[in-house]
Order: sequence, then structure tokens, then C-alpha cells
Amino acid sequence: MRRSYRPITRHINRIVAGLRRVAESETPKLTFHRLVETMGLQSHRLLILMLTLLNMIPGPPGFGGLLAWTTLAVALFMVMGKPVRLPDIIGNRKLPLNALIKAGEVVARVTAIIARFSKPRLLFLTGASAAIPYGIFTMVVSLSMTVPIPLSNAIPNVGLCIIAFSMLNRDGLGVLVGLAVCLTGLVIALGLMIGVFHLGMAALSAVI
Repeated sequence: MRRSYRPITRHINRIVAGLRRVAESETPKLTFHRLVETMGLQSHRLLILMLTLLNMIPGPPGFGGLLAWTTLAVALFMVMGKPVRLPDIIGNRKLPLNALIKAGEVVARVTAIIARFSKPRLLFLTGASAAIPYGIFTMVVSLSMTVPIPLSNAIPNVGLCIIAFSMLNRDGLGVLVGLAVCLTGLVIALGLMIGVFHLGMAALSAVI
């Protein structure tokens, strides 16, 4: 029996192929600007998936916050219905090309497994009409991820990744799962923020 070909498989293959083209070019250097150019100025959903996947790779301090701001910017352009054009302060930042290629190859293998269970369904949650609410929700979650509290952005980022994956695969059920993960992560992040605030106030009171 012939195996079904899910939309997400084509998108992941496109990501890996694009990164390999950059690596094999005369200037094998990847920046946010070049990432957008390679994936396409109108590929908002694909870029959000790329950024959330990249946010799972360990990076230097502050890199997670930069990725969150970039994700917010891409989502904003999606809401406005305009091509993605990042400011140079973000666009000129260099990205780990080799690590991304390796991660993309792993994702491609994992996708082949997940695609057996994820399929187009509840299409009203993934169609063009869902672009604006999806973009707004992504902006809100990304904004919460810019707060520099360790481990506070991991779960929301996974949720955004699930949503982006499901959007590209037109899987509305997966979108609902991603929403649940994001909301759980936001509750945990809020708890961490409140905890840090109370610790700070207690430390201040002790000093005074």
C-alpha cells in the first residue's frame, strides 16, 4: 500500500534543501536576513516553525530572547499580510548553519514518524482565515518568552512549534494540542515570574 504524503513532509524537505543550498554556496554564511530570503518573504508559517526549532538548540545567553523577538516580528508581518522584512539589528545576526542542517535532518526523520499520526483535519483551524488569530496568539506567546527568566520559555516554545507544525500540515487537532501546551507553559512562566518578584522583594526588604 502506498504511503500517504503529508504536507509537512514537503515543507521540512524544503527547509533542509534550502539550508544545504546556503552551505554549498560561495558564501556559506547564514543570517536571519538570508534565512528569510531562502525560505521566502511570504513564508510566515514556515519561518515560525524554523525559529521555534532553532530555539530548541542551545545558544549563547540572550539568543533565546532574540529568537522570541524575531518570531514576534514574523507573526506581526503575517497579521499585517506583508512580506517579512526584519530590521538589520536582527537580520544581520549570524545563525549556526551546520547545527541547523543537522537539526533539520533529525526533524525530517522525526517528521516521517509523526506524519503517520498527524493528518489534515479540522481545516477551519488551519486555513487562511486562521492566519490573523494565529499571528496574534504567536505574538503574545513570543512576547512572554522575551522575559529573561531561565526555563520560562521552553514549554511555550514547544507549544508554538507544535502549532506551526500542525498549521503547515493542516492538522487542526494538532493546533489545539499546541494551544494547550502554550497555555500550560504561560501559566508556569507566570508562576516563575511571580516567584522571582517575591524573591526580589524579600531580598530588598532584607537589605533595607
